[in-house]
Amino acid sequence: MYPYLLPEIFGKTIPMYGIMTALGYLAAILYCLHYKQRLGLKKEQLLDIIFYLILGALIGGKLFFMLLNWDSFNASSLIEKLRYGFVFFGGLIGAAAAGFWAVRKNHIPFFKAADFFAPAVALGHSLGRLGCFFAGCCYGKEAPEALGVHFTNPDSLVPAHLHGHTLYPVQLIESVLVFGLFLVLNKLSQKSRKRGTLSAVYVLGYCLIRFFTEFLRADDRGAFVAGMSPSQIISLLLAGAMTIFLIKRTYAKKTNDNI
Repeated sequence: MYPYLLPEIFGKTIPMYGIMTALGYLAAILYCLHYKQRLGLKKEQLLDIIFYLILGALIGGKLFFMLLNWDSFNASSLIEKLRYGFVFFGGLIGAAAAGFWAVRKNHIPFFKAADFFAPAVALGHSLGRLGCFFAGCCYGKEAPEALGVHFTNPDSLVPAHLHGHTLYPVQLIESVLVFGLFLVLNKLSQKSRKRGTLSAVYVLGYCLIRFFTEFLRADDRGAFVAGMSPSQIISLLLAGAMTIFLIKRTYAKKTNDNI
């Protein structure tokens, strides 16, 4: 694949991962701005919340990456620890924490805001995963010739000994599945539902996607427990929690919509 944008711009190489991540954020922001009336906020207020969501996502994603991969870093170099790598679940948790504070500051119920942002997050994430494909990170295991792709670019993050081998295109698979999740969420968002339902469907849906795509990945994802990666363990825990939440939300006669 092509880790950098071709041709160079002003003699500088621009990582495709960064470009696709930026496009993902842009698509999510435009989606939110298009439907901002659902939250009843002015453009400036919405952008303020989005700023804190992105900040929380970046900090959370980086912290989780450092925790899961601490042994692979040079402990004497803090700059090296801050230079690369993010974990999606860390970003999701960081965004939720920052978002809780930001939406409460703007007097918006948390679940109402979470439901509003859920489709946008899925849309942005589907584009961001394409950046992983270009960069070669999150690469897959060796696959049958008809089901895989080849990474040959020397700048690819796929290890050199796997260059030219047929690997599962895990990044593309997850991108397509998450985009499908976005379409489902966008359709569900067009009808009034109990608050928290849409965001719970998003988390549950992504956890199921991530749990199964992890079986196809070959990159280093931290220490395994009972044959499962950290992301699979988190996926199972969150999927269980969201299932219980949805059941309670579905059958509850009254819900606290002020949360």
